[in-house]
Amino acid sequence: MAPTIPALLCISLLAGCTLDISPSPEKQRLAIKIQRQSSAPGSSLRDITPEQLRTGDVLFSSSLGLTSLGIRLFSTSSVSHVAIYIGDGMVAEAVGDGVQIAPLQEVLKHSDKLFALRLPDLTQPQAEAIARFARDKNGSRYNYGGIVEMVPFMLTRQLCSLNPFSREFRQQCVQGLASAQLSTPDGRTQDSYFCSEFVLAAYAAADRPLTTMAAGWVSPADLMHMRDGDVASMTPERPLDYVGHLKQGVYLKARKMAWRWH
Repeated sequence: MAPTIPALLCISLLAGCTLDISPSPEKQRLAIKIQRQSSAPGSSLRDITPEQLRTGDVLFSSSLGLTSLGIRLFSTSSVSHVAIYIGDGMVAEAVGDGVQIAPLQEVLKHSDKLFALRLPDLTQPQAEAIARFARDKNGSRYNYGGIVEMVPFMLTRQLCSLNPFSREFRQQCVQGLASAQLSTPDGRTQDSYFCSEFVLAAYAAADRPLTTMAAGWVSPADLMHMRDGDVASMTPERPLDYVGHLKQGVYLKARKMAWRWH
């Protein structure tokens, strides 16, 4: 028996994910979509090599450390960190020591899971502008103040998911809470960033903003849900395409083994 709408609402609230219910003219009934929490929902898992990455690809990761687990718990997500591939085997990211550029192999070594999303129509000049911004900001400080603000916001914003029938309401609700709880620095001129804030600032500097929301309001989970086919917490300018996994992580490996056993 299919779950009723009240049951789905309860599941969605308890899971901390967004539920979207909208009319489906083709099937003459309500279409129900639940935010995808897995980094590779359903059968979409695809393994890729570093050679398949392009400059400007957005890299999402998690680790088995307590900090990563805490971020995933607060944001009810499978990811805790996001970075940018800037070409030539190098990754730009904002971490506790500040903005840094590191070899992709080092990032892989310290990640339990690593996968890529891509803005589908990103041009070469725009990709180069993103990489140039990342190199210019190398050495900038980490935005600890922004993270301190973000933690309570990630909890209170769950209230915005209570109305699954209106995407506009959810966006206005998130924007209102963010305006009240969070700062809105200019990502192009500021000198400190947390990870998702840095990624958004880089894209904005290339005149390809990923969302109209302020960079300091967006978490790694929000960026992940901007992928095509997902239910976005914050509306993307254009959905991101799933490229594939460079490293699957414990959960996906266990899921693959379970499929084999069945």
